[in-house]
Amino acid sequence: MEYADIDQVSAADGLRLVLVRGFPSPWGQAAKAMMEFKGLEFMAGAQQAGGKNPELVAWAGTNSGPVVAWNDEAPLNRWDDILMLLERLAPDKPLIPEDPAARAESLGLAQLICGQLGFGWNIRLVGTHDAVQAGKPVGYLGEKYGYNETDGPLALERVLRLMNHLASLLDGQTSRGSAYLLGDSVTAPDFYWAAFSNLVQIQSAEECPLDAQIRTRFERQHPVLAEALPPSLIEHRDHIMRNFFKIPMEL
Repeated sequence: MEYADIDQVSAADGLRLVLVRGFPSPWGQAAKAMMEFKGLEFMAGAQQAGGKNPELVAWAGTNSGPVVAWNDEAPLNRWDDILMLLERLAPDKPLIPEDPAARAESLGLAQLICGQLGFGWNIRLVGTHDAVQAGKPVGYLGEKYGYNETDGPLALERVLRLMNHLASLLDGQTSRGSAYLLGDSVTAPDFYWAAFSNLVQIQSAEECPLDAQIRTRFERQHPVLAEALPPSLIEHRDHIMRNFFKIPMEL
Protein backbone atom coordinates (compact mmCIF):
# COMPACT_ATOMS: atom_id res chain seq x y z
CA MET A 1 0.00 0.00 0.00
CA GLU A 2 1.21 3.50 -0.82
CA TYR A 3 1.52 5.90 2.09
CA ALA A 4 1.46 9.66 1.69
CA ASP A 5 3.36 12.01 3.98
CA ILE A 6 1.34 13.20 6.95
CA ASP A 7 1.62 16.79 5.71
CA GLN A 8 -0.05 15.68 2.47
CA VAL A 9 -2.72 13.75 4.34
CA SER A 10 -3.56 16.65 6.64
CA ALA A 11 -3.83 19.09 3.72
CA ALA A 12 -6.00 16.84 1.54
CA ASP A 13 -9.78 16.73 1.16
CA GLY A 14 -11.93 13.64 1.34
CA LEU A 15 -11.40 10.63 3.57
CA ARG A 16 -7.97 9.95 5.07
CA LEU A 17 -6.70 7.10 7.24
CA VAL A 18 -3.46 6.98 9.20
CA LEU A 19 -2.31 3.45 10.07
CA VAL A 20 0.51 2.11 12.26
CA ARG A 21 2.95 1.15 9.52
CA GLY A 22 4.26 -2.40 9.53
CA PHE A 23 1.97 -3.64 12.34
CA PRO A 24 -1.45 -5.36 12.20
CA SER A 25 -2.80 -2.80 14.66
CA PRO A 26 -6.40 -4.04 15.05
CA TRP A 27 -8.11 -0.68 15.50
CA GLY A 28 -6.64 0.54 12.22
CA GLN A 29 -7.02 -2.65 10.22
CA ALA A 30 -10.68 -2.93 11.20
CA ALA A 31 -11.30 0.68 10.16
CA LYS A 32 -9.54 0.09 6.82
CA ALA A 33 -11.54 -3.07 6.10
CA MET A 34 -14.83 -1.35 6.94
CA MET A 35 -13.98 1.55 4.59
CA GLU A 36 -13.26 -0.94 1.82
CA PHE A 37 -16.46 -2.88 2.53
CA LYS A 38 -18.43 0.34 2.25
CA GLY A 39 -16.68 1.29 -1.00
CA LEU A 40 -15.15 4.44 0.49
CA GLU A 41 -12.01 5.74 -1.18
CA PHE A 42 -9.34 7.08 1.17
CA MET A 43 -5.80 8.41 1.27
CA ALA A 44 -3.47 6.51 3.59
CA GLY A 45 -0.78 7.94 5.84
CA ALA A 46 1.62 6.16 8.17
CA GLN A 47 2.32 6.49 11.85
CA GLN A 48 5.79 5.20 12.67
CA ALA A 49 5.51 2.83 15.63
CA GLY A 50 7.67 4.01 18.50
CA GLY A 51 8.44 7.31 16.75
CA LYS A 52 7.56 10.82 17.87
CA ASN A 53 5.55 11.53 14.68
CA PRO A 54 5.52 15.31 15.23
CA GLU A 55 3.49 16.07 12.10
CA LEU A 56 0.76 13.66 13.18
CA VAL A 57 0.69 15.08 16.71
CA ALA A 58 0.51 18.65 15.38
CA TRP A 59 -2.39 17.81 13.09
CA ALA A 60 -4.42 15.21 15.01
CA GLY A 61 -3.34 15.85 18.59
CA THR A 62 -2.32 12.21 19.08
CA ASN A 63 0.62 9.90 18.41
CA SER A 64 -1.58 6.83 18.17
CA GLY A 65 -3.11 5.24 15.10
CA PRO A 66 -5.57 4.99 13.58
CA VAL A 67 -6.47 8.56 12.78
CA VAL A 68 -9.36 9.19 10.39
CA ALA A 69 -10.37 12.54 8.92
CA TRP A 70 -13.11 13.70 6.54
CA ASN A 71 -12.68 16.96 4.60
CA ASP A 72 -12.20 19.85 7.04
CA GLU A 73 -13.73 18.06 10.04
CA ALA A 74 -11.52 17.41 13.06
CA PRO A 75 -9.40 14.24 12.89
CA LEU A 76 -10.78 11.28 14.84
CA ASN A 77 -8.88 8.70 16.89
CA ARG A 78 -11.49 6.85 18.96
CA TRP A 79 -12.89 3.64 17.44
CA ASP A 80 -16.53 4.62 18.01
CA ASP A 81 -16.14 8.09 16.49
CA ILE A 82 -14.54 6.51 13.44
CA LEU A 83 -17.32 3.94 13.12
CA MET A 84 -20.03 6.61 13.32
CA LEU A 85 -18.29 8.65 10.62
CA LEU A 86 -18.16 5.64 8.29
CA GLU A 87 -21.84 4.94 8.92
CA ARG A 88 -22.66 8.54 8.03
CA LEU A 89 -20.56 8.49 4.85
CA ALA A 90 -21.93 5.18 3.53
CA PRO A 91 -25.33 4.49 5.13
CA ASP A 92 -26.31 2.15 2.27
CA LYS A 93 -23.99 -0.57 3.66
CA PRO A 94 -24.66 -0.29 7.40
CA LEU A 95 -22.52 -2.05 10.00
CA ILE A 96 -24.71 -1.08 12.97
CA PRO A 97 -28.37 -2.18 13.01
CA GLU A 98 -31.13 0.43 13.15
CA ASP A 99 -33.32 -1.57 15.53
CA PRO A 100 -32.62 -0.09 19.00
CA ALA A 101 -32.15 -3.41 20.80
CA ALA A 102 -29.92 -4.84 18.08
CA ARG A 103 -28.04 -1.53 17.86
CA ALA A 104 -27.36 -1.52 21.59
CA GLU A 105 -26.14 -5.13 21.45
CA SER A 106 -23.88 -4.41 18.47
CA LEU A 107 -22.31 -1.29 19.96
CA GLY A 108 -21.98 -2.95 23.36
CA LEU A 109 -20.14 -5.89 21.84
CA ALA A 110 -17.88 -3.56 19.86
CA GLN A 111 -17.07 -1.71 23.10
CA LEU A 112 -16.12 -5.00 24.77
CA ILE A 113 -13.65 -5.68 21.96
CA CYS A 114 -12.29 -2.20 21.16
CA GLY A 115 -13.01 0.09 24.08
CA GLN A 116 -11.31 1.05 27.30
CA LEU A 117 -10.76 -2.11 29.39
CA GLY A 118 -12.06 -4.13 26.45
CA PHE A 119 -10.36 -7.09 24.78
CA GLY A 120 -7.52 -5.23 23.07
CA TRP A 121 -6.95 -3.00 26.08
CA ASN A 122 -6.75 -5.96 28.45
CA ILE A 123 -4.41 -7.92 26.16
CA ARG A 124 -1.97 -5.01 26.54
CA LEU A 125 -2.41 -5.12 30.31
CA VAL A 126 -1.81 -8.90 30.40
CA GLY A 127 1.61 -8.44 28.82
CA THR A 128 2.43 -5.54 31.09
CA HIS A 129 1.35 -7.44 34.19
CA ASP A 130 3.56 -10.38 33.25
CA ALA A 131 6.50 -7.99 32.86
CA VAL A 132 5.80 -6.28 36.18
CA GLN A 133 5.53 -9.65 37.93
CA ALA A 134 8.96 -10.50 36.50
CA GLY A 135 10.39 -7.32 38.03
CA LYS A 136 10.48 -5.26 34.83
CA PRO A 137 9.25 -1.65 34.48
CA VAL A 138 5.72 -0.86 33.30
CA GLY A 139 7.02 0.33 29.93
CA TYR A 140 5.46 2.25 27.07
CA LEU A 141 2.39 0.06 26.48
CA GLY A 142 1.66 -0.16 30.20
CA GLU A 143 1.70 3.61 30.49
CA LYS A 144 -0.39 4.04 27.32
CA TYR A 145 -3.07 1.64 28.55
CA GLY A 146 -3.08 2.86 32.14
CA TYR A 147 -1.62 -0.14 33.92
CA ASN A 148 -2.44 -0.09 37.63
CA GLU A 149 -2.55 -2.48 40.57
CA THR A 150 -6.31 -3.01 40.20
CA ASP A 151 -6.76 -3.64 36.48
CA GLY A 152 -3.45 -5.39 35.81
CA PRO A 153 -4.18 -8.56 37.83
CA LEU A 154 -7.76 -8.71 36.43
CA ALA A 155 -6.77 -8.40 32.77
CA LEU A 156 -6.23 -12.09 31.99
CA GLU A 157 -9.57 -13.17 33.45
CA ARG A 158 -11.35 -10.37 31.59
CA VAL A 159 -9.87 -11.55 28.29
CA LEU A 160 -10.86 -15.15 28.98
CA ARG A 161 -14.43 -14.16 29.86
CA LEU A 162 -14.84 -12.15 26.68
CA MET A 163 -13.46 -14.94 24.48
CA ASN A 164 -15.91 -17.36 26.08
CA HIS A 165 -18.76 -14.89 25.55
CA LEU A 166 -17.88 -14.49 21.87
CA ALA A 167 -17.65 -18.26 21.44
CA SER A 168 -21.06 -18.67 23.09
CA LEU A 169 -22.56 -16.10 20.72
CA LEU A 170 -21.09 -17.93 17.74
CA ASP A 171 -22.42 -21.26 18.96
CA GLY A 172 -25.92 -19.81 19.13
CA GLN A 173 -25.57 -18.16 15.74
CA THR A 174 -24.24 -21.32 14.11
CA SER A 175 -27.19 -23.29 15.45
CA ARG A 176 -29.55 -20.92 13.67
CA GLY A 177 -27.52 -20.95 10.44
CA SER A 178 -25.70 -17.62 10.71
CA ALA A 179 -21.95 -17.17 10.19
CA TYR A 180 -21.85 -13.83 12.03
CA LEU A 181 -21.63 -12.74 15.64
CA LEU A 182 -25.00 -10.96 15.50
CA GLY A 183 -27.94 -11.20 13.12
CA ASP A 184 -27.79 -12.57 9.59
CA SER A 185 -25.26 -10.23 7.98
CA VAL A 186 -21.85 -8.82 8.77
CA THR A 187 -21.72 -6.06 11.39
CA ALA A 188 -18.98 -3.99 13.00
CA PRO A 189 -18.21 -6.54 15.77
CA ASP A 190 -17.34 -9.13 13.09
CA PHE A 191 -14.73 -6.76 11.65
CA TYR A 192 -13.41 -5.90 15.09
CA TRP A 193 -13.06 -9.48 16.30
CA ALA A 194 -11.35 -10.54 13.05
CA ALA A 195 -8.75 -7.80 13.44
CA PHE A 196 -8.29 -8.15 17.21
CA SER A 197 -7.90 -11.93 17.04
CA ASN A 198 -4.35 -11.35 15.81
CA LEU A 199 -3.50 -10.31 19.37
CA VAL A 200 -4.06 -13.90 20.54
CA GLN A 201 -3.28 -15.91 17.39
CA ILE A 202 -1.50 -14.15 14.57
CA GLN A 203 -2.44 -15.05 11.00
CA SER A 204 0.05 -16.89 8.81
CA ALA A 205 2.98 -15.09 7.20
CA GLU A 206 1.21 -15.37 3.84
CA GLU A 207 -1.94 -13.72 5.17
CA CYS A 208 -0.23 -11.15 7.39
CA PRO A 209 3.29 -10.44 6.07
CA LEU A 210 5.28 -9.07 9.01
CA ASP A 211 8.91 -8.30 9.62
CA ALA A 212 10.40 -11.33 11.39
CA GLN A 213 11.09 -9.42 14.63
CA ILE A 214 7.55 -8.04 14.72
CA ARG A 215 6.08 -11.48 14.04
CA THR A 216 8.05 -12.89 16.96
CA ARG A 217 6.39 -10.36 19.26
CA PHE A 218 2.93 -11.47 18.15
CA GLU A 219 3.79 -15.16 18.37
CA ARG A 220 5.01 -14.76 21.95
CA GLN A 221 1.68 -15.42 23.66
CA HIS A 222 0.54 -15.97 27.22
CA PRO A 223 0.22 -19.77 27.62
CA VAL A 224 -3.18 -19.58 29.29
CA LEU A 225 -4.61 -17.53 26.42
CA ALA A 226 -3.12 -19.83 23.79
CA GLU A 227 -4.65 -22.86 25.53
CA ALA A 228 -8.06 -21.29 26.19
CA LEU A 229 -8.70 -19.74 22.76
CA PRO A 230 -11.86 -21.40 21.37
CA PRO A 231 -11.24 -22.77 17.84
CA SER A 232 -14.58 -21.33 16.70
CA LEU A 233 -13.23 -17.81 17.17
CA ILE A 234 -10.38 -18.44 14.75
CA GLU A 235 -12.73 -20.13 12.29
CA HIS A 236 -14.90 -17.00 12.43
CA ARG A 237 -11.81 -14.79 12.00
CA ASP A 238 -10.72 -16.70 8.93
CA HIS A 239 -14.22 -16.51 7.39
CA ILE A 240 -14.44 -12.74 7.91
CA MET A 241 -10.88 -12.15 6.73
CA ARG A 242 -11.40 -14.16 3.53
CA ASN A 243 -14.65 -12.42 2.68
CA PHE A 244 -14.28 -8.85 3.94
CA PHE A 245 -10.58 -7.98 4.37
CA LYS A 246 -7.82 -7.59 1.80
CA ILE A 247 -5.52 -10.60 2.10
CA PRO A 248 -2.55 -10.48 2.31
CA MET A 249 -3.07 -7.72 4.86
CA GLU A 250 -1.68 -4.36 3.72
CA LEU A 251 0.71 -3.04 6.35
